[in-house]
Amino acid sequence: MKQIVCLFFVTSLFSFVSAQEAGNRAYGNQGNQQGDVNRRQPRFPEANTELIVSEQANQLVSTYQFLEAKVLTSVETKSYVAVFGLQQEAEKLEEANRRLQDQVARFRVSLASLGIKPEDTYLDFITQTRVYDFQVKGGTAREKVSGFQIKENLAIRYQAHNLLDKIVPFAAQAGIFDLIKVDYVTEELSPVRAKMLAEAQRIIKQKEAEYTKLGVKLTPVTVAADSFDSFQPAEAYNSYKAFESGNVDDNYRVVERRKNSTFYFEPLSPGKFDTVLTALGLEPQVQCTYYLRVKYFVNSHTTVVAKPEDKKP
Repeated sequence: MKQIVCLFFVTSLFSFVSAQEAGNRAYGNQGNQQGDVNRRQPRFPEANTELIVSEQANQLVSTYQFLEAKVLTSVETKSYVAVFGLQQEAEKLEEANRRLQDQVARFRVSLASLGIKPEDTYLDFITQTRVYDFQVKGGTAREKVSGFQIKENLAIRYQAHNLLDKIVPFAAQAGIFDLIKVDYVTEELSPVRAKMLAEAQRIIKQKEAEYTKLGVKLTPVTVAADSFDSFQPAEAYNSYKAFESGNVDDNYRVVERRKNSTFYFEPLSPGKFDTVLTALGLEPQVQCTYYLRVKYFVNSHTTVVAKPEDKKP
């Protein structure tokens, strides 16, 4: 079974000139403040030791130590799926549907010249809604139905990484200007997880041996945490604005110019992991993380009850 992951990135429809493929879905990743991006990060436990103490006297107190391994890798992309948003509006529902189908037909004819077969495209029906407008008569604005709107998404599967540069102009010729997203498709991730698990086990054993050299005897108790995760390229984009602004007195009415913002790909940092199996190249790819945490027994002792001091006469 193949795994599908998505890459979203703010850009205009005609700006696909670099190796990074993009889509307008990145606008949905904005945080509360302008320019903020909601990024998902690996969540690992922070505690390294565990001390279990009973409040009762003469009870056993045990100390435990945790050893952990963090593994990072990138996964090769096998194919891509670009999703374009289409919409048509007309007074009658039949007319809106006819316009949309004609638009899709023209686009598919252009795609055929790129070697993209009909079975490599899929038209997904989204919404069919009434459109309302106001009719003003005298001092009254009365709302009425003015027509119908149909929205559909066209998914296009392609293999060559740079083929999107040719698909986008054909979309514009068909009157399609909304590139929603680009999905990164990888092979099944189960073998990747198995390989990362084996590497994590090796790292744990190596750390255990290093502690033994320090005279610390560790006895494994149980696996405290075992977590595999995959990160979409869309979850690794940050935004920024680069400009310097001047200051004026409060007496003036200030009219600011619009400052352009952009997004850039910032993957998970290799320095936060014990090892990286496959390093990330220039192109954004799916990144996978594996976290293994093993609980070790260190030592035990019995609490001591202090004798109360004798009362002075």
